Amino acid sequence: MTRRTLDTPANCLLPPQMQAIECKSRVVLKNNSFFGEFSDCRMTANTDSLLQTPPHDKHPMVNTLGTLTAIVLAFSAFVAYKNKGAFEAQVQQVKAEEADQEQNTTNYKGLREEITALEATKKEASKERDGLRGEVEKQTTANAAVQAEIDTRQKELDSTKNEVADAQEKLKELGDLEELAPKIERLQASIAELEGQVATLNTEIERLRGEKTSTGQVLVAAKNKQSQITSGQSFPTMKTTIRSIDRRLGIVTLAAGIRSGVIGGSRVAVIRGGEKIAELNVKAVSANLATADVVQSSLQEGLDVAPGDVVIPVESATSGN
Repeated sequence: MTRRTLDTPANCLLPPQMQAIECKSRVVLKNNSFFGEFSDCRMTANTDSLLQTPPHDKHPMVNTLGTLTAIVLAFSAFVAYKNKGAFEAQVQQVKAEEADQEQNTTNYKGLREEITALEATKKEASKERDGLRGEVEKQTTANAAVQAEIDTRQKELDSTKNEVADAQEKLKELGDLEELAPKIERLQASIAELEGQVATLNTEIERLRGEKTSTGQVLVAAKNKQSQITSGQSFPTMKTTIRSIDRRLGIVTLAAGIRSGVIGGSRVAVIRGGEKIAELNVKAVSANLATADVVQSSLQEGLDVAPGDVVIPVESATSGN
C-alpha cells in the first residue's frame, strides 16, 4: 500500500492509530450575526493502519469542548444583541410616556382654568335667574294694577250707557217738539257728549286690554324661561353644533351657551342627516359655550359624534321637530 502524507504540525499529532488532525476553531461575529464554527483540518492518511485503529478515540473531549465553546460564544452574542434592542425600545417607551405626562399636565391645567371660568359663569347665570324672578314679580304686580284699571273703566262705560239709554227714553216721552226744542238740543248735545265719552272710554279700554295682553305675553315668556332653567331642560328653540371633541377626556364642547338656551344638567340630542345618532349630558354652561359628555348607551352602533354635528334638545328630537 502507498502512504500519502499531508503537511501536519507536530503539536497536532495524535496517537498513531488515529493519525494526526490539526483543528483550528474560531467564531466569526459580523454585524451582530453568528456565522458558525469553521475548522481548518489537515490530516495524514495511513491506509496501512486502518485495521489497527481502535474502536474509540482516546481523547473525545477535544472536539466536544471546541464545539461547546463556539455555541456558548454565539449564544452570548445573540443575547447581547437582543438585550440591546430591548433596552433601546424601553428608552423610547420612557420618552413617549414622559411626553404623554407633559401633555396630560398641560391639559389638566387648561381644564382647571376652564372649570374656574365655568363656575364664574354659573354664578352669573344664578344672578340672572334671580333677576328674572324679580322681574316676573314686578310684572305680575303691574298686570294686576292694569286689570283693576280696566275694571274701573268698564264700570264707567256701563254707567254712561245707562245714562244714554235713560235720555233716549225721556225723548220718547216728550210731547211737542217745538216746545221742547231747546230741551231736545240740550239733550242731543248731552247725548253727543256722552257718546264721545263712551268712545274715549272704549279706546282707553282697548289700549288697556292691549297692554294687558302684552304684559301677559312677557309674563308667560318669563315664566317659561324660568321653568326651563329650574327644570333642567334646554330651551325648545335651542339649536347649535358640536364645536370640538377631546377624545382623551371624553369632553364634547358645544358652540352655544346659556344665552342660546343651553341649560346645565339637561340632555340634548346629536343629529346627523336628519337622524339622532347619540345623546349628550350637558355638564357645564357659560354665556356662549357648553361642555357635555356622550351617553354611551344612546350611541348608534358603528357611529361616533364629530365636530359639526347638529345639537338640539332631546325633547325636540323625540317629538320629531
